[in-house]
Amino acid sequence: MEPMTIFALTGAVLAASLVYVVMKVSHFGESQMLADKLLRVETEAANTKKELQGYSHYITCLDASRQTAGDALKGPVLTLTREYVQVEKLARGQHQLSADATVVVRYAVEFAYALNVSSAGLALAQATNGVSLKITRPSLLGDPKIKTLSSQIICALDVPDKQAVLADLQGKFAPQARGYGATLAGEETVRNLCKLKAMEAVRDAMARQSGVRHVPAVFAEVK
Repeated sequence: MEPMTIFALTGAVLAASLVYVVMKVSHFGESQMLADKLLRVETEAANTKKELQGYSHYITCLDASRQTAGDALKGPVLTLTREYVQVEKLARGQHQLSADATVVVRYAVEFAYALNVSSAGLALAQATNGVSLKITRPSLLGDPKIKTLSSQIICALDVPDKQAVLADLQGKFAPQARGYGATLAGEETVRNLCKLKAMEAVRDAMARQSGVRHVPAVFAEVK
C-alpha cells in the first residue's frame, strides 16, 4: 500500500476516534446535568412532602397535645369577682343588743373555677376542618374569698361588739357565697371564658409538638 494511502487511512481513523471521544464527553456532560437536575427535583419533592406532612402532623399529636394542654389547665383557669349585699335583722338580745338592729354589709367575693383535665373531661378529636375540643362544665375550686367592702349597723342604741356581729354575719354569708359560685359556674359567660382558656391551651399545646408546622382551627363544646 502506498505511504500516502496509509497516512490518509490513519488520519481518517484518528479523526473518527476524536469525534467519538468528543461526542462521548458531550453525552457524559449532558448526563451529569440531567442527573444533577433530577437530584434537585427529588430533593425539592422530598422537602415539599416533608413540609406538607408538617401541616397535617398535628393529627398524630392529638393525644400528646391533650396531655400538654391538661397540664397547663391544672388549677384555676378563671377567677372573677362579684359584689353582694347582705342585709340581716337582729333581734334585741342577740349579741347583747339592747334594741333591734339592721345590719347591711357589702362584700367583694372572688370565685375560682377549674376544668376537669382528665381524658373524660378534656377530649380532642380530628374534625373535618380542624380539631374538635370537648370539655365539661367548669366547677368551683375551693371556698370563695370574701372581703368586706363596707358595713353599717342601724340600731337605736350602741352595739357592744360590732366586730363580733360582723364576723358572725360573714360566717352565715359564706355558705351563701359558695351557692352563688356554684350557680355562676352554669352561666354562659363563665362557661365561654373557660372554653376560651381551654382553646388557647390546646392551640399552644399543638404548636409545641415537634414537627407541627400548622395549627388548625379548634372548635370547642361544653358537654
